[in-house]
Amino acid sequence: MAMDDDVGSDIRQDVRLIKAFLSITDARKRQRILELAERLAEDAASNAAGLAAAEAPTVECRDVPDHIE
Repeated sequence: MAMDDDVGSDIRQDVRLIKAFLSITDARKRQRILELAERLAEDAASNAAGLAAAEAPTVECRDVPDHIE
């Protein structure tokens, strides 16, 4: 039942966001909000990828030199 509540909450939040965005009549402000939302989404994806990489096991390669001459 908790998952249904989460989905309902997400949908209500989505609707609030859409209504707020559509109420903005200034085209430049709407464009700026859209750009900001896209940047936030990119940052979130990047952070999620970084966390996944940080949680991955580390493999040591002894055959690879520390530096190339």
